[in-house]
Amino acid sequence: MNPAHFLKYLLSGLPLLSTLREYRLAWLSKDAIAGLSACIVSIPSVIAYAELVHLPPITGLYAALAAAIGYALFSSSRHVIAGPDAAIGLLAGSAILPLAAGDPARIVSLAAVLGILSGGVLLLAARLKLGVIADLLSRPVLIGYLNGASLVLIATQLGKMFRIKTEGEEFFELVFTIIAQLAQTHLPTFVFGVLLVGLLIGLARWFPRVPGALAVCAVAIAVSFTFDLGSYGVALVGSVPSGIPSLTIPTFHWSDISALAPAAVAIAFLAFSDGILLAQTFAEKNGYEVRPNRELVALGSANILAGLWQGFPVSASQSRTSIVDSAGGKSQVAQLLVAVGLLLFLFFLTGLIALLPKVALGAILIVTAFGMLEVAPLTGLYKIDRVEFGIAMGVTLAILIAGVVPGIILGLLLSLISVLVEVSRPDDAVLRRLVSDGKFHHCMGDEEAESVPGLLVYRLYAPLIFANARHVMTRIRTLVDEADHPVKWLVIDAQAIHDMDVTAAQRFAELHRELAEDGVDIKIADAPRPFLEELAKVGLSEEIGRGDFFGSVKKAAEAFEQMYGPKGPRANNMDQTAGQHR
Repeated sequence: MNPAHFLKYLLSGLPLLSTLREYRLAWLSKDAIAGLSACIVSIPSVIAYAELVHLPPITGLYAALAAAIGYALFSSSRHVIAGPDAAIGLLAGSAILPLAAGDPARIVSLAAVLGILSGGVLLLAARLKLGVIADLLSRPVLIGYLNGASLVLIATQLGKMFRIKTEGEEFFELVFTIIAQLAQTHLPTFVFGVLLVGLLIGLARWFPRVPGALAVCAVAIAVSFTFDLGSYGVALVGSVPSGIPSLTIPTFHWSDISALAPAAVAIAFLAFSDGILLAQTFAEKNGYEVRPNRELVALGSANILAGLWQGFPVSASQSRTSIVDSAGGKSQVAQLLVAVGLLLFLFFLTGLIALLPKVALGAILIVTAFGMLEVAPLTGLYKIDRVEFGIAMGVTLAILIAGVVPGIILGLLLSLISVLVEVSRPDDAVLRRLVSDGKFHHCMGDEEAESVPGLLVYRLYAPLIFANARHVMTRIRTLVDEADHPVKWLVIDAQAIHDMDVTAAQRFAELHRELAEDGVDIKIADAPRPFLEELAKVGLSEEIGRGDFFGSVKKAAEAFEQMYGPKGPRANNMDQTAGQHR
């Protein structure tokens, strides 16, 4: 291969190399501040998120380290920071726990396998150039998922707040367990937890620039050390290993693959939909472009590396990304410096985690869950579209009743069904001629317009495909039959029909022959190229005839009036047909 071509190929596959080639030394100080700030703030959060997956706290740091390296290498975004995420962690934990049967070693293996599977789904989507699949996760589904996941997340952490042992991830079972065992509440743990929740809320309200999770962990460790909270029965994280694990392929059963596959697909959908939205937002703000398929590769690589490094599935982090942006970060180097900071912590500072009370992690996750609740958007949906409100509520209830994975799968199915329903019953209109300018419009309100006797102008506001072809043809047939005057010309305003598949083309051909037998000529106005090409494929272009295509509806109407108007060659024919119609 030519060296220049190889370099170009390498740069396109690794956007980081392209960034480094153009890197300015002046950016280094800002990237360093941004990266180290994000690293310091992320440490308490990622430790807490490991609890959602039922893993040791240290695995949160492993996953964060792997995500930072894997994402930075392949991402086209210069600002997004990848790592453990509350919503993804909860989804992963709900899928893993039923399969692990309480075996801690199996939980570690399954979490790693799920990370690798999720990464594989993302890489496959990138290979097939399916960056647009994230659009299938509609806003109502995301709102419903976040609300359901938030409530489940709060329920899973109540046990830490009361120091009551709970099992499983089912919302109602967890709540009933807490209520039934309230008398067994460990008062010192509960009081300390409430104080930490209050501290988090207070910092968010009055000192928003102070990283709440970091401050709470620092206070909790200091109090634990000073007052020896462990001696009062407050559960501590305990000793954790230092250093980093070796890259290993986790042990698994082949049956685990099929069992985890639905969760892997759901995680891939969520990770990419959040990740690409975040990447595009900050790219637009900072004046550069991101490539959706590159982001798929980056997230896929981050997840696979997290799995190989004894971690769990990861996603893009909005809070850490915002920190990098506000600190003036300029490139992916900031994310590499996040990885450097995590390495230093893993080798030299993990002893601090041993004194951290577990209730502090519960407090962080509960406040995080309240922040995830989408109450205002849900209220907005109720006011704007009751159907979409119903979809959001349906997803939330499914998550609370059946679990997180079934809930998100139901959400995806509802999104697809709503799209199919929308496409199968598209909007259309019969156009009328405005008296003011003689042009044909979809008239609304008090606009003064007229119909041309014998001329029916129909506009479809959608592509013509198999899902709506029968409905559209039936609709046209009905309009022709119910017209006030016998229809001689049916003019189809095709400007919005930007696509037509074979099934729809065949149905259109059938309609053309049926109407021709009834003495109705079909004319096409303002047709885009894809529509014309499909007509040609099924032989309709020749059957309709070149003279039956017009550049605009107005020109078609003028041609009609020249033929069927008072002085037209077929005026008498028009009058005779009108008499028969009466």
